[in-house]
Amino acid sequence: MQLLDLPAPEVVEVFDWESLRAHKLALFIEIAKSKGIEYIPSASDDIMTMIEADAYVEQLLRTRINNAVKAQLLLFAKGSDLDHLGATRYGVLRLEGAKPYADFTFKLSTPLSYDINLPKNMQLSDGNGTYALLLNDVLIVSGETTANGSVELQLYVESSDVKTDVITTPLPYVVTATQNAPFANGADIEDDERFRERIWLSRESKSTAGSILTYKYYASTSDVRIVDVQVITDTAGVVKIYLLSVDGVADSVMISRVNDALNVENIRPLTDDVQVNSATIIAATIEANIVLYDMTYESSVRELIESRIKENTLIFGKSLTLSKIYGLLESEMVKDITLVKPTATIECAENEVIDVTTLTLNFSEAV
Repeated sequence: MQLLDLPAPEVVEVFDWESLRAHKLALFIEIAKSKGIEYIPSASDDIMTMIEADAYVEQLLRTRINNAVKAQLLLFAKGSDLDHLGATRYGVLRLEGAKPYADFTFKLSTPLSYDINLPKNMQLSDGNGTYALLLNDVLIVSGETTANGSVELQLYVESSDVKTDVITTPLPYVVTATQNAPFANGADIEDDERFRERIWLSRESKSTAGSILTYKYYASTSDVRIVDVQVITDTAGVVKIYLLSVDGVADSVMISRVNDALNVENIRPLTDDVQVNSATIIAATIEANIVLYDMTYESSVRELIESRIKENTLIFGKSLTLSKIYGLLESEMVKDITLVKPTATIECAENEVIDVTTLTLNFSEAV
């Protein structure tokens, strides 16, 4: 069962101000009658004003109680409540984000007769306390003076213009570093929805059998930019991991992070050969002529169609049939549809996702 499939919790009370007001009014009339007082309600009298105010106060109190209950439930908890729930009940912390990286050129002062290896995790600085690390070993081959490598800024931000071109790791040779572009491809702190999904997946993190959900959990935990993970085990002993990022294609740094995370001994069974790759993106074009009953509906129909297409694409293995596309275009405001493109089903394999990169909607009004 998925988290969203759970029934509504009975402990969360359903109420409204009108019913609270009616209940309090009926109770007051009953108490007054027991004391020989006949009360005829009037919207403008002081007693009715007090009853309405009391109903409003009770509504606020009951809402606060409902919210407090929801804060204890994974499906509804938000913000710091979700942080505490994840940490104390599931042992899962919110990801701080993803560190951005940039391409650097490393240069020797003079060519040497032997290869020079710049070690992974070599430290660079901006001179003001901000540091970056070389992501992989960089080899400057004999007779050459330059080589390029990726450097990761040690901050959880989406991007940064800071320049860390001062090498602070002691080296037995003179090398200079030149940053070729700003730091990019990072990410800010993990949002509630992604964190909630990862908490739910974390139930599989204790498995030692290398289950599909176990791989999904550890892959998504390794880089906050990962939107979805597809795990395919169609060959004995081979586990194929495909990554979908916020930008669609997973970059080499993301793949490297996932590789490192999944090849730890307590995660990957010894018999599994884990292969990590990016999802394959299928660029699709949808063009349709849509006849509306009234052209004043154009904006709302366009928004509805765009929302539906967004919900039904970028999903691993989900093909788009012509009937499905017609269904996404139809609504009670639409009289007729002529689908121009595509002319056949857009097929999608398990490791592929469809991205509608061009959506052309030609609207006209019914005669």
